[in-house]
Amino acid sequence: MNNFIRRAFDKIEKLSTDEIKTLVRYQASENELLGAVLQTINTGIVVINANARVLTCNDAAKRMIPLRRNLVEGASLKFILKDTDVAQFMLDSITLSDRQKKREQDFYFQRGDEVMTLSIQSVVYQSSFEPLMTYDTGSRILFIINDVSEERSKEARLQRSESLASLTTVAAGVAHEIKNPLASIGIHLQLLRKAFERKTQLTLEDSRRYLDVIDEEIERLNSIVVDFLFAVRPMNVCLRYEQLNSIVEDVCSFVNYELGEHQISLKLDLEDYLPKLRIDENLIKQVLLNIIKNAIHAMDDLGGVLTVKTRNRGDTIALMITDTGCGMDDATRSKIFEPYFTTKESGSGLGLTMVFKVIKEHGGEINVTSSVGKGTTFTIVLPVPTSQRLAIEAKEE
Repeated sequence: MNNFIRRAFDKIEKLSTDEIKTLVRYQASENELLGAVLQTINTGIVVINANARVLTCNDAAKRMIPLRRNLVEGASLKFILKDTDVAQFMLDSITLSDRQKKREQDFYFQRGDEVMTLSIQSVVYQSSFEPLMTYDTGSRILFIINDVSEERSKEARLQRSESLASLTTVAAGVAHEIKNPLASIGIHLQLLRKAFERKTQLTLEDSRRYLDVIDEEIERLNSIVVDFLFAVRPMNVCLRYEQLNSIVEDVCSFVNYELGEHQISLKLDLEDYLPKLRIDENLIKQVLLNIIKNAIHAMDDLGGVLTVKTRNRGDTIALMITDTGCGMDDATRSKIFEPYFTTKESGSGLGLTMVFKVIKEHGGEINVTSSVGKGTTFTIVLPVPTSQRLAIEAKEE
């Protein structure tokens, strides 16, 4: 209600009959305009009270929601919704209104040959006016309904394209990696054949050096295949609400002795009172260990400082790991997440590939900044769950 109506309401005892009529006509005109706007938009709108009675709805909502009966003002949602999942979501929004002011969820329906995806958002509105009747709690639940079928379809196509591109990169890396062991096996088989030709009979000792190399290369091929399967298989991610700072402290405590052996000092700069994140503790620990191991390698024989920070950015939490090592040039930095790319003599080239994959599985982002001779910073950004954001907002209020 705008300020004009609010002021008039506060002084209604002093208004004349004509003034009250003018006020009612004005409000009726405003309601008529609002109703016309609601009927012309493509977004579905449904407003209910705490008793699940429909206060208002538009034609878009009637078209999109699967209904058992007509969606009309005064009807009860308990009896008109056809889809049980939608009914559960909408009716739960009433009981959750005190703890969760806003929720959003996607729902899927079969419409002919196509699958329709609806995004339904519930927003709780608490009136600042006293209830007009004893059974009226003053609270209203607004449902905003959007057809996001095309949007979700585009996202799925983009994800498939990214997966295919990633798989192509991995496959190219595998093809490159298996060339050397296959060539070595071929060469030693030829040498073994020539040895047979020189001697009609070979002892085990004569052929051992050839067979040992062939065995080693077969093991190497097997390792490449195992690594390839790791890179392409979906991860088994177990998401739970965890405190990121606690995980960081555990990992840093674990590697502190090794850091000391390499003359590396550790600086922790963790922001207090971070919201909990939905993460897999073991996988995030693996990510941190991988990045810290790389930092130790970058500062090897030089010593230096490893700094680990966490920062609350509202909708996201940032985790930054900075070393003072040798750094990277732009060409190296652009390839570090590619499978089988490594600057280490004994590295598999899959450590940072795993890091990238884990962060993506958590819906996060990872970025790297680096300068030769000045060190490297890995910045991991993880989303804060909606429930945690709402809890923090409620505490602030």
